[in-house]
Amino acid sequence: MRRAARHEARGLLGSGSLLPALAVLTPLVAGTSAAALLLIGGLLHAADALGPLPGSLVAAGWTLALVAAVTGLVTLAAVLHTALRRRGALPAADQVEHARLVRRQELLDRGMLPHLRRHLVPHPGTAITPCSAPDTLTPCPARAREDRTPCSD
Repeated sequence: MRRAARHEARGLLGSGSLLPALAVLTPLVAGTSAAALLLIGGLLHAADALGPLPGSLVAAGWTLALVAAVTGLVTLAAVLHTALRRRGALPAADQVEHARLVRRQELLDRGMLPHLRRHLVPHPGTAITPCSAPDTLTPCPARAREDRTPCSD
């Protein structure tokens, strides 16, 4: 199902190209730049700075704010258009549930069970020696050389 969704997504306009990145980054960068220019221009204007710089900064800030608003609306319209177009292409609920069950089974078979088997089966060459009774505080014979902790297993 994922391969089919990826194949369908590649057919969308601009998918895998620079267009989606520009659609996301342009409003963000333009909005941030607009806020910075408006703030600096406003502070210079409030400080009665001489020359055309404060007015130019404010004008550039408003221009970038307009660019951010327009590109944000275009991006929003493109996302809504894609969502409406793909609404009917969603798989049925039983297909999604089947895919979820297959994924869980694969995760169990390929991920969890090999990990558990690796930790449950003793490594070759390790000696398994019995410990003393659990109610005694004598050290395990297998671990007597390593540390002096009482046997607890």
